[in-house]
Amino acid sequence: MRIENLKKSKYFTAIDGCSITELYGIPTCKLKEVSLAYAILPKGMKTMEHLHKFLEIYVIAKGKGIMHLNSEKKKVMEGDSILIPKNSNHCIENKCNKDLEFYCVCVPSFTEKGTVMKK
Repeated sequence: MRIENLKKSKYFTAIDGCSITELYGIPTCKLKEVSLAYAILPKGMKTMEHLHKFLEIYVIAKGKGIMHLNSEKKKVMEGDSILIPKNSNHCIENKCNKDLEFYCVCVPSFTEKGTVMKK
């Protein structure tokens, strides 16, 4: 059994601009089928637009924001989940006065090689 705790996890700044910790995935436990990370986006910030060559799901844990997915733009809030199909341009924007926090699930596991940043 493997149990991870967000409060004890080490965070780093991801290539999209979020502070993130990967709980399960390739670097943490050699898990290739799926990865789970937790991201914190400070107030007023927006991640860099990017796409993945894998499916991703965001689950909003705290805060409110605006999700940009291809040509769509929708408000999101605590409790929402967002399905991000592979090869879809996306970014998320924090529009509230506190951190926007969300889980990121990638299938298969997240890799930088499978990520393309937009200019």
